[in-house]
Amino acid sequence: MNIKAITSASFLLFAFCTSPNKVCAKAEVDDYFALSPAELANIPVSIATGTPKPIFQSAAITSVITADQIKAMGATELHEVMETVPGVHATLKPGDYDYSYSIRGISNSNNSEVLILLNGTRITTPFGGSLMTTTELPLAAIQRVEVIRGPGSALYGADAFAGVINIITKKADDINGTKVGVRAGNWDSQNAWAQHGGEWGGWKVATSLQYQHSQGDNGRIIHQDVQTTLDNAFGTHASLAPGALSTHNETLNAHLNLERKHWDIGFWTFNSINDGVRGGNASALDPNGLANGEQYLGDVRYSTEDEFTDWEFIAHTSYLHSDFLAQLQLFPNNARLPIGADGNINTTDPVALINFPNGVNANVGRVENIPSLEFTSIYRGLDKHILRANTAYRYEQFSATESKNFGPGVITNTAQTAIDGQLTNLTGTPYIYLADTSRSVGSLVAQDEWQIARDWQLTSGVRYDNYSDFGGTVNPRVALVWDMTEQMTSKLLYGRAFRAPNFSELGTQNNPFVLGNRNLKPETINTTELSFDYRPWSALRTTVNLYYYEINNLILAVAKSDASTPQYQNIGNQNGYGSEFEWDWQLSQQWQLKGNYAWQHAINEATNLRVTGVPEHHVYAALGWRFSPQWHLQPQINWIGGRTSAIGDFRPLNDYETVDLTLRGKKLLKHLNFSASLRNAFGVHPLEPAVSSFPQNLPLAGRSFYFEASIDF
Repeated sequence: MNIKAITSASFLLFAFCTSPNKVCAKAEVDDYFALSPAELANIPVSIATGTPKPIFQSAAITSVITADQIKAMGATELHEVMETVPGVHATLKPGDYDYSYSIRGISNSNNSEVLILLNGTRITTPFGGSLMTTTELPLAAIQRVEVIRGPGSALYGADAFAGVINIITKKADDINGTKVGVRAGNWDSQNAWAQHGGEWGGWKVATSLQYQHSQGDNGRIIHQDVQTTLDNAFGTHASLAPGALSTHNETLNAHLNLERKHWDIGFWTFNSINDGVRGGNASALDPNGLANGEQYLGDVRYSTEDEFTDWEFIAHTSYLHSDFLAQLQLFPNNARLPIGADGNINTTDPVALINFPNGVNANVGRVENIPSLEFTSIYRGLDKHILRANTAYRYEQFSATESKNFGPGVITNTAQTAIDGQLTNLTGTPYIYLADTSRSVGSLVAQDEWQIARDWQLTSGVRYDNYSDFGGTVNPRVALVWDMTEQMTSKLLYGRAFRAPNFSELGTQNNPFVLGNRNLKPETINTTELSFDYRPWSALRTTVNLYYYEINNLILAVAKSDASTPQYQNIGNQNGYGSEFEWDWQLSQQWQLKGNYAWQHAINEATNLRVTGVPEHHVYAALGWRFSPQWHLQPQINWIGGRTSAIGDFRPLNDYETVDLTLRGKKLLKHLNFSASLRNAFGVHPLEPAVSSFPQNLPLAGRSFYFEASIDF
């Protein structure tokens, strides 16, 4: 653990330990488990417009997963929660194997078509347009997760393309005292956390610190990798396959929130410590590779609240810092590789075969800094209207470090037959993988929420973004919400969104696998949605969503006619349509049945075939049984079906289902909480799409279990 991580943890523990044991006077905190489905539909959310509205009247297709629901399902990481949202599927990214979310058949290799927010502030970084590599957020400090399925650029700007995920952490009133907990399970997994919420010097203070460690599932076996293919071609025996994915991980996650009238101040740190590199950065098993990451977010909001009769003014500033370093063995000891004239790995036009007795190695790092400033004004003085205007500025800065024993600037003599493991530092040279770069983003937003009649609401808005590297883009949205009866609400929605090219797509260089393109334009999507929310009685809520979208200027890596290395280009269009059906039925005081079914049909217009790798059908169902006032048992099932592979790819992508079982006891002896969960109970190893180097695709985790206990003071 490095000095920054220790300093951050010590600071938060200091806040935890020095906060007096005086708990703030607390409004009744909702026990969401006790609310009926109709009452859950009335939970106010502001993710769609910035103004709190009940979920069923939200000007977007919105899902909310509360802390109590997260505990009931036994989820411990964000991807497990997202798998329960209609139309959302968690898969694995190629290269770093982090979780990636496809929404309604929309996904890409970087997960950059989904915007992820923490308490309303973006935490995706400009290098890949996604979370920092190795970031998998633990859930102990999360109060709820809000999800928009569909475009959100009219409010949030870039990357709110397929959807928006807003992770809301616990504040002082949510914690209301002190909580400590531990969790242990197979794969040598341990987890511990401490939280405190109270009042100190007129401020409501919430602190949270969580640590977790796991050796990972050593049953996720890769039978052949890219080195296997090279061994067969060049007569070597270097491959480490068959072998397990390297999935060991250690993380530290901490939050601090200070709140009083007008002010809301937050600090978040996430540290990954010597994580495994899963399947290897070059698709060759790398059991010794390590990845370390640090991410820090400072966040300050000031609101005039009720100081003025008709006006509210909000100022928001944030600073996100991300620092990532990976020590990689791209190919194992004794690998023999084809090398091109530039010193890079080249399988199509090699000039030499070179042995690497100590392997092909690289230390790759990046630092990203993203300060932002935002001003919002809200006017309520016009009858039946809420007018919102917003202006914002964000600066994105990236710098890289790299040392390696191959490639341009390293191998200058292709006549040599062997290269040792000594690394050459390429930082600050033209031979680095991505030159230091930056860009600025300015934006303007105008929005009107108009209560046309008692039962009709019309939300319309437009956002203009200007990027210093590729120019401007305009994205409008319109949402018409009609309360047809007290039990039935319908929505007709239209939105346009864009995804900005990330730094990796724009500037990757000296890379044997893919190159950047400075001439890229943003991807765009136009989406139309029709939704019905039916609540026939308080114990039952159902929703049906229908949608159609068209995507233009998809950014894909494609082979160039004059070069062996693929390059990112605006090459494709995609259209899709589908439906989502959701139900939540409180059968009795003891039984609850909830779930959803999503169907999508996404077409790649270049081939006129279905988009590969994404599920056509997705079913989630959970049966909750409260067999005593303090005990709850929930089995659940996820079924994934109808995935296709690319033309010429004969690897299996079979349908699969996973079953989980979670037992939970609350307020035992007034202060003790207990959970036990069996994940993937039948021990299947589902396969997710992988690059062609893995002939069997990528196995997900097998059966696991954990026991958890926590105490509330």
